[in-house]
Amino acid sequence: MNSNILVGKVVHKRINPIKHKLHYNVFALEVDSNNLEDIGKNSRYLSYNKFNLFSFFDTDHGNGKSIRDFLSEIIANTKTNNPISRFSIISYPRVLGYVFNPITIYLGFDESNKIGLIIYEVNNTFGQRVIYVLPNNNKEEIIYQRCDKKLFISPFNGDNGVYTFHVKDNEQSFQIGINLKVDDEPIINAYFFGQKFELNHKNLMKTFRSNLFLTFKVIIAIHYEALKLYFKGMKFKKKPQVEKIQICYISAEDIS
Repeated sequence: MNSNILVGKVVHKRINPIKHKLHYNVFALEVDSNNLEDIGKNSRYLSYNKFNLFSFFDTDHGNGKSIRDFLSEIIANTKTNNPISRFSIISYPRVLGYVFNPITIYLGFDESNKIGLIIYEVNNTFGQRVIYVLPNNNKEEIIYQRCDKKLFISPFNGDNGVYTFHVKDNEQSFQIGINLKVDDEPIINAYFFGQKFELNHKNLMKTFRSNLFLTFKVIIAIHYEALKLYFKGMKFKKKPQVEKIQICYISAEDIS
C-alpha cells in the first residue's frame, strides 16, 4: 500500500435537543503499519517518532506501546474470519509537534486485501481515550458497524448511547460516517470524506499551504462550537471518572 494524503471535509450535525451544524476542510495521512519507518522517504518534512514540520508519533496513539506492539496485541485478542496482515492507519499528523486527533481509524486487511477488522480510536479533550475493536464480516462495498458508547466526548452529552459507523475505502477516496443515538433518539451525525493523493513532497507541501493551521483549527473549532452551543441553551454534563485508556473488544455477533 502506498501512503496517501486524504484531503477533504468534516461535517458535524447535532440533531437533538438543539440543532447545530459545523463543517471545515482538513487533511489526514494514511500510512501502512508495516512501513512506518518509510513514511518520510518522499518528503524531508515528514518524520516518524522525530520532530519535523509533520510527524507521526507512536505516543499519540494506541495504548502507550509502539504502534506495532499495540496492533499485534489487538490481533492476538480478536477473532476474525482471516488473519490480519497489515493495517492502514488514518489520522491527523503532528504539525510542528502538535496534534489533536478526535478519531484515528485503523483498517485491518487480510492477505486477500479485504478489510477484516476496524479499530476506532476516539479521544476527548480531557486526555481520555477509548479504542473500539470491531471485526468485519461484511462483504459489501460499504461497511456498517455499531457499538455502545463508552467515553464522555462532548460536555453536552453523557457517556451513554450507541454509535453506528459506515466506512467506505477504495484507491481514490476514504469516507466514514458516525451517528450517535441515545435511547433510540438521533443526537449527532458526523461525516468525513477525503480524496486520496500520493504522499510525496510536492503534494504534502501543497496541502500544507492550504491547511496551515490544521491542528489548531480542529481544537479551536471544537471549543468555539461548544461555546455557541452553550449560548443556544445546551447544558454542561459532569465528566465521569474513567481509565485514561480503555480498549473495548466487540464481537461480530454484537455488531450484527
